[in-house]
Amino acid sequence: MNSRKLADRIGNIDERLVQQAQNLPNYGARRRNRVIKRIATCAATLVLMVCSFAAGMAVSANEPVVEPSQDSAQETVFLEEIGLTLILPDEWKDNYAVEVGEMEGGYIYTFYDSTIHRQGGEWSDFGILFWIGAYGDRAMTAEELEQENLFDGAIPYQYLFSNKNTNYIRTDVTDVQWDPSNPEMEQHYLMLLESIPEIRFILDNVL
Repeated sequence: MNSRKLADRIGNIDERLVQQAQNLPNYGARRRNRVIKRIATCAATLVLMVCSFAAGMAVSANEPVVEPSQDSAQETVFLEEIGLTLILPDEWKDNYAVEVGEMEGGYIYTFYDSTIHRQGGEWSDFGILFWIGAYGDRAMTAEELEQENLFDGAIPYQYLFSNKNTNYIRTDVTDVQWDPSNPEMEQHYLMLLESIPEIRFILDNVL
């Protein structure tokens, strides 16, 4: 997937979806506003302020990169092409799907709500929760990465951290990803969406 195709996919909001979303009951709109505010706050805390080239890794704004537990039964997913493991919230087990693609300068993974994605019907291609990607072959600061003009500058993203080999970013969804006429689908999607800030990371090739 090249940067322009990804920009078109992430950035374009179907007018039909917008109209449907506007017809949702007020309680649904209030819930989505709370989710958006909560995610925006939590996402801001993920941004790393300093990249250490001497050690070849970046330090999280809140805590160091997670060390795996030997007796952990937590849900994890390994993103092999970019050397990153995600430790997922318990409620994600059997409720998500991941697809990998290429972007200019690296790889990008799409995380889906599996009860929506590829389940048939007109919403089969939806259910996207977020994208995780890796760009470049050297560690960069957030400022240096910004100068690379990722996605032709069309898509906002969060700089997560770097190791000695690459730089990690996350992009959030900007459009409606569930059927507004299906309350159960909406509730399930929002459950996963609200727990995204609980995801933790394990990096390969840190030193």
